[in-house]
Amino acid sequence: MKVFCPLCNSRTEIKNRKDTYIYYFCKFCKVLFLSPFLKNKEISAYYKNSFNYTAGFLNEKIIRTQAKHIINKLLHMNPLGKTVLDIGSGYGFFLDEAKKIGLQIYAIEPSRRLISNSNYKQIMHTFCMTFEQYQKKSKRKKYDFITLIHVVEHLKNPKQTVQSAAKLLNPGGVLYIETPNLDSHLYRVENDNYTFLTPPDHLWIFSRYCLIRFLIKKNYLIKVSTYSYPEHFMGILKAVTGHIQPRRLKMDCQINPPMAKKQCYFNISHIKYLLFDKCIAKLLYRLLNINYFGSILELYIKKK
Repeated sequence: MKVFCPLCNSRTEIKNRKDTYIYYFCKFCKVLFLSPFLKNKEISAYYKNSFNYTAGFLNEKIIRTQAKHIINKLLHMNPLGKTVLDIGSGYGFFLDEAKKIGLQIYAIEPSRRLISNSNYKQIMHTFCMTFEQYQKKSKRKKYDFITLIHVVEHLKNPKQTVQSAAKLLNPGGVLYIETPNLDSHLYRVENDNYTFLTPPDHLWIFSRYCLIRFLIKKNYLIKVSTYSYPEHFMGILKAVTGHIQPRRLKMDCQINPPMAKKQCYFNISHIKYLLFDKCIAKLLYRLLNINYFGSILELYIKKK
């Protein structure tokens, strides 16, 4: 069956399979996408009732640390900025950090389950709807900062959303996009087992080229960067070397041979964990980011 790229209408090829789902790759715009997409009603029902962002809840500390980093960069690019709209605000950790420094915060989150989080009690302007629904109901309020943090990969029409969001920026405003990076070492090594290949919610995996060439208009200033975590370095290492089941190392015990059979076995997996996960990975994981090959792609898009 012929499958054409939704962005450029070029013919594509099967690239990855995940469970019963198939991802196709477009050579022209360098993007990976799921086909077929869920129907609009199915997508809406999934995010309102079934979507469970477990990773976001478990990684609160990491998300808050990254949020501070993003906010600092946004304010560096637009020091006078006061208002921030977070599209797909998840558990509200990012906006909670933004509020701590005095920014006026606005949230769009279609999942009722996520909005029930206690952080939303502090957010006066919360819209439980999709961005498309918000556009139809809102009065076209303008913002100094708009963020799409791990959102574009979920959208059926990411180009329309990105360009519509950019129109809501005040002069000098900044749009921030964060998404998994198709160019990353992590994807190249993990392939079908890629960490961010999670159908049916991840419809796209974008490359840097695709985001800049097909999603963003030219009248914006764009800064691009990537970042990774130590866990990504370990994921690459395990994929390259092959996952080895924990082995037991028999030790030379001469004192009490009968007890030695029961007690003198040392599980080396704990040493491997301390050595690689806690030491080597933390020292070397930043090397993954060289030449934009990091696991997560970041775009700061400033309106001229």
